[in-house]
Amino acid sequence: MKPWIAIVLLVLTPFAGPASAAEPAEVFTDPAKAGADFLVQGEYEGKAGSAMVGAQVVALGDGNFDVYFLSGGLPGAGWDQKGRVKAAGKTEGGETVVEGGGWSGAIAGGTLAGRTAEGVAFSLKKVERKSPTLGQKPPPGAVVLFDGTSADGWQNGRLVEGNLLNWGVTSKRTFGDMKLHLEFRLSFMPKARGQGRSNSGCYLMGRHEVQILDSFGLTGEHNECGGIYSVKKPAVNMCFPPLAWQTYDIEYRLAAGDRPARMTVFHNGVKVHEETELKKNTTAAPNNTPPDQPGPIYLQDHGNPVVFRNIWAVEMK
Repeated sequence: MKPWIAIVLLVLTPFAGPASAAEPAEVFTDPAKAGADFLVQGEYEGKAGSAMVGAQVVALGDGNFDVYFLSGGLPGAGWDQKGRVKAAGKTEGGETVVEGGGWSGAIAGGTLAGRTAEGVAFSLKKVERKSPTLGQKPPPGAVVLFDGTSADGWQNGRLVEGNLLNWGVTSKRTFGDMKLHLEFRLSFMPKARGQGRSNSGCYLMGRHEVQILDSFGLTGEHNECGGIYSVKKPAVNMCFPPLAWQTYDIEYRLAAGDRPARMTVFHNGVKVHEETELKKNTTAAPNNTPPDQPGPIYLQDHGNPVVFRNIWAVEMK
């Protein structure tokens, strides 16, 4: 989505998910300027009695939050993918009160404490997880696509914030079978909703999109972070909170004979797709050459600021 003329923006604004057509969604790229809601939102973990519990607190703007209590722990770190209770949070007087699904409590000083629907006391501490592959260095023989020193390897590439790569770029180099390492950072857009909430995408060979989106706390669909757009939802939603650095580690193989192209995807170190067959291109794919042909890496411009770093590829035989 590009701002060609004012009337186009007015028509498209509702789909970007702001609170109203007249109120544009707030966008923050600096945690120091993101406001009080940013300090509350995020991931919490601890115990209810003797049982592990995780919680994801999603900022909605103006001191409002969705809160998801997860049995067993956080996604990829104990959650059983069954127990999920939704509550609402509201900040008043420096304390965020949480209530819903029979659960009640409050967030203050980095702790979410209260009682479950069964009356069991819980106390959860705020945590900031990091992907185990964050900052991973390229192995010998890897093709370094972006290391923070130059954007010359990308069409429309430029350095932003000093040493990061902008969105809406296509690699000048093309690839066949390959492994890709990519690090990305979502912007904080608390008043945006759905596909208007820090949207981008990583297109393998310019044909198949692994979605990039602030879907922190959501169920994990094909069009949410970690999903292969219009093909398959991730095995688990591993999206971290906005402004946290995240990783994709992707193994992609071209179509060969009767077998379609396929990919395996790790999101923040957790396998969310394994040998998923890609029988069609993503609708918005910029490259529609045959699926057995090499292609570039495209990092989508969807109108939201999403930045990238430490991008490299290993070509496979």
